[in-house]
Amino acid sequence: MIHPYRGHSGSVCLCLAAAWAIGLFFGGCSAPPEASVDLEPEILIRPIVLKTPTPEQSLILAEAHDAAAGGDYSSAVVLFEDLLDANPSLTLAYLGLGEVYVDMGELGSAEPAFARAARLEPGNFEAQFGHGEVLQMLDRMVEAVRAYQRALAIKPDSVQVLVNMTTAYLELNMPRSAITSARRAVELAPDDGRTRADLGVAYQQESMFDEAVKEYEVALELLGSDPRIVGNLVECYAAANRFQEAVNAGQVLVRISPTPETWERLGRAYFRISDFAASLEAYRASVELDPEYWAALNGIAVNELNRWLTGGRTDSKARDAAAKALRASLRANPDQPKVVRLVTTYGL
Repeated sequence: MIHPYRGHSGSVCLCLAAAWAIGLFFGGCSAPPEASVDLEPEILIRPIVLKTPTPEQSLILAEAHDAAAGGDYSSAVVLFEDLLDANPSLTLAYLGLGEVYVDMGELGSAEPAFARAARLEPGNFEAQFGHGEVLQMLDRMVEAVRAYQRALAIKPDSVQVLVNMTTAYLELNMPRSAITSARRAVELAPDDGRTRADLGVAYQQESMFDEAVKEYEVALELLGSDPRIVGNLVECYAAANRFQEAVNAGQVLVRISPTPETWERLGRAYFRISDFAASLEAYRASVELDPEYWAALNGIAVNELNRWLTGGRTDSKARDAAAKALRASLRANPDQPKVVRLVTTYGL
């Protein structure tokens, strides 16, 4: 699985499929075509004449922000709404109201507040960026990208906007566009490990595995052994047929994050360098942690089945072990046509 390094402001980090071949029934890795999405900016409403807050309104604004900072969201909402009743063009009140709703987890109410602020002042960076973040948290990615484009028009060198835009493009399955924004973020912040990791994810989704490896390696130097990055690195090494490096990275991965998934990845890597004993051991370690982890059960079955076949079909223990693993895998996940074919083909 491709794991974006992290989400931003509560946005959901996406997992994007990237598998690599093992044994008799694991397919190759290829990136899906770039999605075609119309990202032309929508026409904005011409801003109305803004009224400067009166001294009294400025004091109420400060009171509302203090209430929000203290966690008294209900009072803050009332104060911001009272201000907007008196002065509907008060952008700061819309922004404050939107931020309070975000803190309250009421994104559906936060979005119109930020949208109004962005329309009132198209040149207000906080309004455009905040609107983009809320849209992204609402999974309205195309609209989020448009908002980020407007924010970048105001501040072209905003790394945070570029980072969020990269994540949105990845969730839209547009890796080439993600590469463009991620490269710009790396240019602006070359020593920021998160921008490197994001660029690695974009390269990986575009099947540019060697380029992804370079970015992940730099990210690990800057951030330390983050298991998400190491896991992506294992996948990229394997997809680039750099299997010994995949094993080396997989060994690191199971040390820092010994989960069923990481042991299964290591098992695949060992299989590809023909270290079948180590592969079987890794798969068994995965199943020990999760007896119903069907991907690892398949790995056990592949190793045992190969041992039975290469031994001239004389090792009944290997055959029985393969059959047992395949049947357990099908109980955990019946929707596996390739596994069903193996069972019927070899009478398991």
